[in-house]
Amino acid sequence: SFGLNHIVEVLTGADTEAVRTRGHNEVSTYGIGRDMKRDAWQSIGRELLRLGLVEVAPGKFATLELTEDGLAALRHRTSITLTKPIDVPTKTKTKGRAGEIECDEALFDELRTVRKTLADERNVPAYVIFSDVALREMARTYPTTPSEFRRIPGVGEQKLRDFSEPFLRAITTYLEGKERKTFDAVAAAPPMKRRASLNDSESETLRRFQSGASIDEIARERGFLRGTIFGHLASAIEAGTPLTWEQFFTPKQRAEIAAAFHEAGRWNFTGARELLGGKYDNDELRIFRALATRG
Repeated sequence: SFGLNHIVEVLTGADTEAVRTRGHNEVSTYGIGRDMKRDAWQSIGRELLRLGLVEVAPGKFATLELTEDGLAALRHRTSITLTKPIDVPTKTKTKGRAGEIECDEALFDELRTVRKTLADERNVPAYVIFSDVALREMARTYPTTPSEFRRIPGVGEQKLRDFSEPFLRAITTYLEGKERKTFDAVAAAPPMKRRASLNDSESETLRRFQSGASIDEIARERGFLRGTIFGHLASAIEAGTPLTWEQFFTPKQRAEIAAAFHEAGRWNFTGARELLGGKYDNDELRIFRALATRG
């Protein structure tokens, strides 16, 4: 099996070590996706991960493997709806990017160095260790204990064990010679941007849901994965459709999810999901976030 970057290079016809080793003629997929840009294939890969059709296999090199849902989709030739990324024209970089989390930029740069060292040691992309969002949250809140680090978005028990020590050490060392900065509280949790409109497939899911069909019924009738239906409904909420808490969660469920997010940190899906014992998946937690942050 290959990592996502290697798969993308084979599909786009890049001259990868894997292809050179096995020979172009032995890799049937070599170059079949050269009509699409590398970023587009990477986006598809991330969508397949989000939908649970593929997963990162355990081990040093973070390769991909099919899940049971992925195998079932292949066997039954199930149609899969993916979110198409918006093409944004490249602009000259200005001071900060829109929506970027305000933080201690000097500490952020040091944390990026720590991340790169860890990634190089494991021969994985830097984002596998932590995203820039997670690093900026660290450089904003200055966690110096495991319990504080646990509240950073993307930190679950595994990453707490594997990576907390080097990052906490870097932050503690940084604070020995510098003072903590303070930041506007509003910037830590910007309001969710409202979707302008729904596409045809999302609108059809919404129509059926508002007519009384359950999520499982809609998924079965439309031939979609359950997670895809959840994604459609989350998009509908984000677009301003007046769906209610009661349509998705009981008061007890709402309270326990809210408590998990409170303990794990605001919108730390990884931490909240683990605290909830895997009782809810990311798609259900996205619905919760959409309802909690709608304007």
